[in-house]
Amino acid sequence: MLFFTLFLMNRFYNTIPIKYDLSNIFNKLITKYKESPFMKSVSDCYNISKHLNTNEFPQTKTTPFTVLAPKHYLDRIDFEAIINNNIRWDRDQWRVPPGTLALSLVLTPFFRADKRYPLCSVEEIVEFVDTKLVFGKEYPHSYFNDDCLGLLLDRVHEAGCVGLFSMIASQVFAKLKIPFGSIFQVDTTSHVYYGDSKICEEENYEGLKVTYGYSKDKHPEKKQVMSGMITNELGIPLYTEILDGNTSDTVWLPDAICHFRNLFGEMYSDSIFIADSKLVSKKNFGILFDEKNHFSFISRCPENFCSKIAEKTVDEAYSRNKWEYVGPCCKDEESKRATKYEVQGFEKIVHGNECRVVVFRNIDGDERLVHEIKKERETIEEGVKKEFKKPFACEADAKKAIDEFAKKYKNSLFNTEFEIHKESIEKKPRGRPSKGQEKFEIISEFYVKLKSLEQNKEKVEKRSRSLETVVLITNVPSDIKGDKEIFQIYKNQQVVEMNFEELKKPSMFYSIFLEKPERIEAMLMLLHVSLLVRVLMRVIARENLKKEKEPLRIDFGRSILKNPTAEKLLRLLSFHSIITMDGKQIVFAKNGKVDHLRKLLQLLGLSLESG
Repeated sequence: MLFFTLFLMNRFYNTIPIKYDLSNIFNKLITKYKESPFMKSVSDCYNISKHLNTNEFPQTKTTPFTVLAPKHYLDRIDFEAIINNNIRWDRDQWRVPPGTLALSLVLTPFFRADKRYPLCSVEEIVEFVDTKLVFGKEYPHSYFNDDCLGLLLDRVHEAGCVGLFSMIASQVFAKLKIPFGSIFQVDTTSHVYYGDSKICEEENYEGLKVTYGYSKDKHPEKKQVMSGMITNELGIPLYTEILDGNTSDTVWLPDAICHFRNLFGEMYSDSIFIADSKLVSKKNFGILFDEKNHFSFISRCPENFCSKIAEKTVDEAYSRNKWEYVGPCCKDEESKRATKYEVQGFEKIVHGNECRVVVFRNIDGDERLVHEIKKERETIEEGVKKEFKKPFACEADAKKAIDEFAKKYKNSLFNTEFEIHKESIEKKPRGRPSKGQEKFEIISEFYVKLKSLEQNKEKVEKRSRSLETVVLITNVPSDIKGDKEIFQIYKNQQVVEMNFEELKKPSMFYSIFLEKPERIEAMLMLLHVSLLVRVLMRVIARENLKKEKEPLRIDFGRSILKNPTAEKLLRLLSFHSIITMDGKQIVFAKNGKVDHLRKLLQLLGLSLESG
């Protein structure tokens, strides 16, 4: 395999006089590739086999740019220094500084975009990369064994995961000059756990509880832990906390907002928090509207909140019928296919506090209703065939079955009407008839037939309103944010949801295999740092892409690169790596397009020199 790789390099690598400088990650890259002596005169299988047995191959290590680019950002925000300066360790006892060990864990998801690496694989990964390029010093791969990494996780947990992450996140704005923002999104997710968590069941245990809870991964049969996150409007994680598996969103959301404000007090001003409907409760209103610690928020109004104020406001909006056209609300505003909205806003007193309840309506209709009606009709028709396939022995049994069917579909959008048909049939009695007995006896059977299946106009209208409307509740004054702005801000909540999707991808983290809850907490915090780096790559690349005068055709198939995600950027970077051979370094491009690498590095804000 090694020979084949070198053969491809010799055949397809084009020498390009370029020198890269990734902020001292590496000093100088070789700009010309000279054919290795042992590659000469290799023309047949005999020669190939002969050379394979000569031990003349140099030692090679491959370091992908998917690792070097994230390493650049972590250096910029002083990640290793923050870890080294804030956890307990002895310089004489640790062969590798804790900051370097933590760096290896943070970078692990970037080595391969299509593979999930367990904790014990870090040692194997480090063996095949240039540790001097990645860590600034040559280390034996055995120094990154699971015992060393486990001790690191114990010390990270001891130092406090929330505080460490907040220090790391604050460096993003201090060093990279990215706006902190004033709109923050709050949400939680769950992480499935595979392993032994008996320690959590001990009587006096007070740490992170791995237990059953509401599974957002749709695995209620598995134990889990939760994680909560606060991001700014760009999606940059600012605050993260690892939570017990049964933590309630309703309880955690207001607590997280309070902790967030305490951590970023100086940067916190005129902020608006966006959260899902779990934020809105009578108890939380007492926190949100506290006179000393008032919070501005936007949330979806729960259906059963405050005597169903959402449903009543929707009815009021349709009754008043004074909709204001706001047009396309968020993405693709110039597209003809963009969803268009109308809005009505109402001032309400909710649990003694002044609020705005804003109703948005999709004026293009909702295709979901058409699909739902069709699906429900098919379900009822299938149910009728199944339930009333066989006749009933008496009319009472038939009526009872009709009542049970109506109860089962009481919330249906259809009105069903049945009729009972009585049929008399001749049936031959069992056994040999006695003398004088009739050969056949008359038996009555009762068949249930569907007489009519019609839409319930009232229910359909109510369902239509429910599907085509969105009801938001906020305490932000209308002179600060108009109705359309309120909706735009809320719809951007998908940013934090996208972060959770990134976090759960196989290349990042999905299932937990660690057994000690403390290590689970520390490992999740470090993986949130990996997520932070991915978001920074996306944010910086998109911002620099806007500055380009001409479209960049560096996407797959030479198509134009538009709004690249972190995953897309990493896939494009995966074609490029640095091969270290006998102490010399070469830039190797699998696709031979080194000019694409130059452009990618510029988009990512990595310093680059031509010459």
